[in-house]
Amino acid sequence: MTDCTHPRSKGAARCRSCAAKHMATDPEIQRRRREGIRRYHAQPGVKIEYRERQRRMMEKVKADPEQMEKRRQQGHWLRENVLTRPDVVEKTLSAETRQKRGASISALRMRDIPAAFRDEYQRLVRSKRIPAAEAKQIILDQFKRQMGARTAG
Repeated sequence: MTDCTHPRSKGAARCRSCAAKHMATDPEIQRRRREGIRRYHAQPGVKIEYRERQRRMMEKVKADPEQMEKRRQQGHWLRENVLTRPDVVEKTLSAETRQKRGASISALRMRDIPAAFRDEYQRLVRSKRIPAAEAKQIILDQFKRQMGARTAG
């Protein structure tokens, strides 16, 4: 039946402890959980609600000097005991990490611009010295024309 040999409820395949371990290690269960979480977060309003909840929580924390001091002390501890370790510093300064960080920042800053057009946008802003708002409008118009051409033909 199962590999659980512990006492369990009538009709149960596993005891609570073994059931929890099984659910945490079974790839199929993990996949279904991730899909459910993804579906939940894709619902309209969920992200806004999370942001609002976080904002309210931070207002409470900032209003309480004792909480702010705890957070400050935690930050000092983290800097002294983790962030200055040689392995962490080396990883932080590695070329791979810097490239990932740069790509992430660029994706965030240019989130309104389609990914396929970001290089063109940067060329317009850097080489052609076109103001960012103008360059963005040029790129979006170009994108709309391309999408229109795809749907027409």
